[in-house]
Amino acid sequence: MNKELKFSFEFFPTKNAGDEAVAWESLKKLENFDPQFFSVTFGAGGGERLKTDSFVKKIKKNSKVPVAGHLTCVDMSKDEINDLALNWFEKGITRIVALRGDVRNPGEQYKPHPDGYKNAADMTAGLKKLANFDISVAGYPEIHPDSKGKELDLDNLKRKVDAGADRIITQFFFDENIFLKFRDDVAKSGIKIQLLPGIMPIQNYKRVKSFSEKCGTSVPNWIEKEFEGSDDNPDVQKMIGSSLATDLVKKLQKEGTFRILKLKSHFEKPSEKKKREKEESVKRFKKLRKLKARF
Repeated sequence: MNKELKFSFEFFPTKNAGDEAVAWESLKKLENFDPQFFSVTFGAGGGERLKTDSFVKKIKKNSKVPVAGHLTCVDMSKDEINDLALNWFEKGITRIVALRGDVRNPGEQYKPHPDGYKNAADMTAGLKKLANFDISVAGYPEIHPDSKGKELDLDNLKRKVDAGADRIITQFFFDENIFLKFRDDVAKSGIKIQLLPGIMPIQNYKRVKSFSEKCGTSVPNWIEKEFEGSDDNPDVQKMIGSSLATDLVKKLQKEGTFRILKLKSHFEKPSEKKKREKEESVKRFKKLRKLKARF
């Protein structure tokens, strides 16, 4: 891998012990890329919180790569958030990704917990008072779905920075120009902390398309065309997704630091035979698509 590039990788809490074993195998392989840090997302609900807490602590104990735990305001009091954060800090886990979080049910409006932090800026300020946490916050190149406009969205981002955030990690995007415009707007607003672009490798197009619609990320028509006819061929989708993500990273390479957002914890280094089989599968798919285009 190009030594000029710096990566971090995001994991979702796994559903069961079998999935966790696969995720852990993936993580150990990703250590070879010398990432800046791993992070673990935070779901609403007590069970999901416990899974995040457990996996964050496992990474801290068994990996040399720093780990960041995500925290959200949804359905949690300040005391619950503070206790969890301080427990991490006592174990040497000083990195946090502070987020407002999404409501559980689509269509509902976000309402802060009556005894909780109001939003990510409020949480960032509160956590900074507790201990010397290294805090990342979210930035939205295409604005947050709940935002009423770009300027208001940038104002909210600035509040998070003024509250003490150390860096911004963006929502994923598929058009480099969207990120570059956002970068310029962020700079013009007076924000000077590190800005990390989020990259989402597409492994399942329909799933990512649906997820993009929920979080306000646009998917260019040309990307949709790349995946036409591949619904029943997951190997082809993964190859196309990897190629698109690689191209995007190359276009942004001069920016220096990148964040890879992994939706799925499953990560296997394929054998040479498996690689050849996938390459042949892609070739057959491309030939079939060309034949269809002729008729």
